[in-house]
Amino acid sequence: MSVSGTHRDGAAAIARGAVASTRYPAAARKPARFSLAAALIYAAFALLIAVPLLLVLAQAVVPGLFDVTAPSLAPSLQPLLRAFSSSTILVSVLHSLELAAMAAASATALGAGFAFLVQRCDLPGRRVLAALPWLVFLTPSYLKALAWVLLMSPGGYLTQLGVISSGFAHGFFSLPGLIFVQTLNLFPLAAFVIGSALAGLGSEYEDAARLAGARPRTVWLRINLPLLAPAIALSLIAIFAEGLSDFGMAATIARNARFDLLTYGIYAAASDYPVDFPLAGAQALILLCLVVAVVLADRMLRRQTDPKLISGRSRPARRTRLGLWRLPATAALILVAILALGLPLAGIAVRAVTRTLGAGLSAENFTAAQLAAALSPETLAGSAFAHSLFYAVIAAFLACAAAILLSAELDRAKRVMKPLILAISLGAVAIPGVVLGFGYILLWNRLPGFRDAPFPDYGSPSLLVMGYAAAALPYCLIIILAAIGQLAPSLGDAARLQGAESFRRLVRITLPLIFLSIVTAFLLTFIRTVFELPISQLLIPTSGTPAPPVVIRLFNHDGDGLASALSLVSMLATGGAAGAIWAMAKRIAPRRVSATGADA
Repeated sequence: MSVSGTHRDGAAAIARGAVASTRYPAAARKPARFSLAAALIYAAFALLIAVPLLLVLAQAVVPGLFDVTAPSLAPSLQPLLRAFSSSTILVSVLHSLELAAMAAASATALGAGFAFLVQRCDLPGRRVLAALPWLVFLTPSYLKALAWVLLMSPGGYLTQLGVISSGFAHGFFSLPGLIFVQTLNLFPLAAFVIGSALAGLGSEYEDAARLAGARPRTVWLRINLPLLAPAIALSLIAIFAEGLSDFGMAATIARNARFDLLTYGIYAAASDYPVDFPLAGAQALILLCLVVAVVLADRMLRRQTDPKLISGRSRPARRTRLGLWRLPATAALILVAILALGLPLAGIAVRAVTRTLGAGLSAENFTAAQLAAALSPETLAGSAFAHSLFYAVIAAFLACAAAILLSAELDRAKRVMKPLILAISLGAVAIPGVVLGFGYILLWNRLPGFRDAPFPDYGSPSLLVMGYAAAALPYCLIIILAAIGQLAPSLGDAARLQGAESFRRLVRITLPLIFLSIVTAFLLTFIRTVFELPISQLLIPTSGTPAPPVVIRLFNHDGDGLASALSLVSMLATGGAAGAIWAMAKRIAPRRVSATGADA
């Protein structure tokens, strides 16, 4: 975030206040490179993320590591051989690769077209349409998949309205239908990546080519497209990795279509009785290898092809005038908005206020009983809704607090530690939640010393909240560390030279300046946690069940009406709370710095 003049003045006042009120001598010592606090912070980070992932890898190659009767440290490839000799697992791997590859191609094409039309063409309502990818991105994939089940099933709403035939509805639950849903689900990633590249692509190259007599089509094919090629390739890689690790699709529409995917195979092996931990570890290792290969390809591509599009000669790009194609292009984007967001939300909303799916939209079929049940704390759905909100708030506070402490420590750490923690964090962002959840099962249910620990207790909400915080910590760390990295070192140096300790500098100088970044990280964690499915499924507590597993359970047991009501209430409450908090933070942030400086 940029530091405005008001923020700088407030920061200076804060620094002066911290210096004036400190009781330490003027010639303060330089902070130690290593301290007990730093060791505890790094140990907590390792316990939350690194250790569970290492245990998953160990379980795949040391199958007897967590054997209750006869534990053994003998390495063996037997779990991997079992996985590769199982036709079911091989089919799930091939299905995952097939779906991820095809969805990456189609979603990248859709996202690139969307970004081009919104950013580089003279379309009406561009600002409203530009918000669509964010809304789609923040809507959980499993809710959109369940909505398409309501819409496209043989007795679904589109069949009842005569929009599609019953035969088409049956054919939808196959690979083409899954690609269609996944394309609409993942195209925002391509819109973000390619849109950022388009924002940096000025008109100087186009102007030079046109002066040489090149036509607009030739300019795009011979100049702009090669410049955008790295962004297109990165979009393909990101969507491919996201498609591989998506658990929401695997647990909903893919399962209904009997299209086995690898992420659901890991969940089934770790949750079915008897639990087959070695086989779950082998499948998790296969998935991790696929994801890591994609991430490494991303890193290599960024190093080898990274064109610098913004320079002192950059000129703002001119918008393309579409002429007669202006209205058809706008209609195409509106159609994408309807298919990606409008129809799924409408399907969930209608099912939330109707008694049965088969009775359709008849007047006597509408009811508010399901919404009342979803809001009542005495029902399973209502208590799950309340639990999810409570867990989300706690997890957001924990993740942000851990990210602030870790970011402050990394900002003054040695050169080796910061790249290492960032590499682990970026890797954890790409790691599927189902793998991290499986690692927590191994850590707190199988590893001696942790298995009998009083806190967090396996099967309790405390472990679930810890899993939520661990899954969100990399995102919070990246956001907050980026904000801290933009602060001038002189702000803290002035206070440190006068003797202000590190905690006081953090509270009185750093936190007010990065307040909006902290709020952003908090809201992102809050929204993610309310709808976090894989960790909720794997670490589901014996009491205090969160909403996502209840939604899946209700949909799979003819309770789709109550599941839709619970989903609708969760989306409205989460979106409303997040919007209110962000609006309040935007109003408070500038005043907070000035007031703090005045008080100091």
